[in-house]
Amino acid sequence: MQKKSFLRVFLETLGYVLAGNLLALVVTISLGAFNGNIALGISAFCSITLFFACVFSAAHKDGEYERKLQRRKVLEEPDPNRWIMVGVIIWVLICIPCVLLIFNPQAGFLLAFRLSVASMMAFSLFFGSSSIPFWTPLVFIGIFALIPVACRLGYYVGYYEKAMLENIIYKKQKK
Repeated sequence: MQKKSFLRVFLETLGYVLAGNLLALVVTISLGAFNGNIALGISAFCSITLFFACVFSAAHKDGEYERKLQRRKVLEEPDPNRWIMVGVIIWVLICIPCVLLIFNPQAGFLLAFRLSVASMMAFSLFFGSSSIPFWTPLVFIGIFALIPVACRLGYYVGYYEKAMLENIIYKKQKK
């Protein structure tokens, strides 16, 4: 067992991002059958939550892996800033369609945007089906700016065992 390379961690996280977008698309289409703003709001919340949960999960999994490596004395010192870099790169990649939407807000590109960034599909449907306000892509970029935070938090929780059921249920006895 050895530490994963930066490229491998990045590609795994990118896979989780794609899975999060696919799950968000399924949720949006499933809840889209219920016409109404409440169903659309629930769909938007669930889509964004699923997306960030997938990003968090990728970092959490790597944090657990590195904790095991350190316990076996294979890994000297972990590099938590690596996950901030992975998050920033993923954020830049996922913001490219948002920036393109700023310059090309026509209905044809809007449909392509909604399918490529499905985690924002339900949220963008709040603003209309054929066109959206010019400031909406900036809101999407702002929401996606939380990707590095989710990555770093996921790594922290996984590495320091903050979310293990035993640690939550049983408190350590003070000696």
